[in-house]
Amino acid sequence: MSRRELVEWILILLIIVAWWPRVFLGYDPLWYHILIYYLTPVVLILIFVRRFRAMQKGFEYSERMMKAQRPTQPLDSDLSDAEHNSPPSSSIPFMAPPEEDDDNN
Repeated sequence: MSRRELVEWILILLIIVAWWPRVFLGYDPLWYHILIYYLTPVVLILIFVRRFRAMQKGFEYSERMMKAQRPTQPLDSDLSDAEHNSPPSSSIPFMAPPEEDDDNN
């Protein structure tokens, strides 16, 4: 866990503890009201945005790794040359493969 993540967790715990007097005791002077109603949402939004960006960056990294691991040649050496030279089929499941020009129709 990095130092920033540790600081984020500490801030989240402090925000939870800061709400306890308001919720359980009804303590609500002006300075405290400003602190918990205006400052804590801003801090939580900043933490959320930072973590969301880190998650997206991780997804992009994983996607690059998956693309790099895909083989470019078929693994079966038993395939004939006709199968190697056939047009590529669609990798999208809901689309039909490209139609070939057949004169048999």
